[in-house]
Amino acid sequence: MERIFALASFLSQLPSVGGMELDAADAVKNYCESMNLFDEIRIIPTGTVLAYCRSGKKHAKTLLLDAHLDEIGFVVTNVFDDGFVSVTGVGGIDTRVLSASEVTIYGKEPVKGVFTSKPPHLQVAGEQNKTIDIKDLYIDTGLDGKHLKELVRIGNLADMNGPIERLQGSRIVSKAMDDKICMSLIIRAAELIKQSGADIDICCQFSTGEETGYSGATTGTFAAAPDYAIAIDVCNPRFPEGDKSREHIDLGKGGVISYSGTTCRSFTKKLVSCAERNGFSCVLKADPGRTGTNAHVTAISREGIPTALISIPLRYMHTASEVIDLSDCLETAKLIAAFVKELGGED
Repeated sequence: MERIFALASFLSQLPSVGGMELDAADAVKNYCESMNLFDEIRIIPTGTVLAYCRSGKKHAKTLLLDAHLDEIGFVVTNVFDDGFVSVTGVGGIDTRVLSASEVTIYGKEPVKGVFTSKPPHLQVAGEQNKTIDIKDLYIDTGLDGKHLKELVRIGNLADMNGPIERLQGSRIVSKAMDDKICMSLIIRAAELIKQSGADIDICCQFSTGEETGYSGATTGTFAAAPDYAIAIDVCNPRFPEGDKSREHIDLGKGGVISYSGTTCRSFTKKLVSCAERNGFSCVLKADPGRTGTNAHVTAISREGIPTALISIPLRYMHTASEVIDLSDCLETAKLIAAFVKELGGED
């Protein structure tokens, strides 16, 4: 688990809001190159990183492991003379958690700011129950308008500040755990696969644009042309007084394997059977149609790619304080490594 935490500590703090992923992709490529783990690493025009572990076997099949490297954030819509900035969301933003939260705007140079918050002393009757729209929130940079306009322009991007921290046991909290924690477990799985050897090739795909329309996985999967794929993302666990169909999904129970209308049932069954035979903890989940992940576009790439989806339970999704359990990540990495062994044994 310490290895996954170390990986997540680096990856989660890379600025990678949708639209500015190219710098993050370069950083991920350089980071992967320093590991002496991958045989080939390249970045395609959409910014998706493809990192290959070759088996050395002639005509080996390829398994693609996908996690997205982009994160939610904001784009600047106006810069005002009084030092305030207006923004709109990039990806799904829960505006209820934004008031008084800290952000970084990536302009000519990084500019720190804080979302405005109207104190209860100044609110009128009924205002506390009013739904907050992002157009009613502004970022206070503390700068005068002239200086601010030299640094920040319309179209610049911003992200939430959220350092990675340890909680109790094996749980951690940080911004961008969706989906940097899954990138981390994929790298750990690749390390385990390399240690034990494999008869198939592995392509680790760190894709752009998931939060804004799946562009990176669509183009990356086409470029990689794998024989099968596993998309790895996060999912919402049980919540007190929440959806009863999620009661069995919680942190610390392993990865969540989805049976859905858009993933491959037979390939998913193989993955579940591998987990059961080898004693890996996992939870099953039913999705009637699209899963809201890269699994959908991966499955329909080229002539169709047999695709499965594993999700890591995550609390407080799309906030600066996303909580996961490292044990779920390690268990999933070990499951993937074991599954690769079984795929390599097939004719």
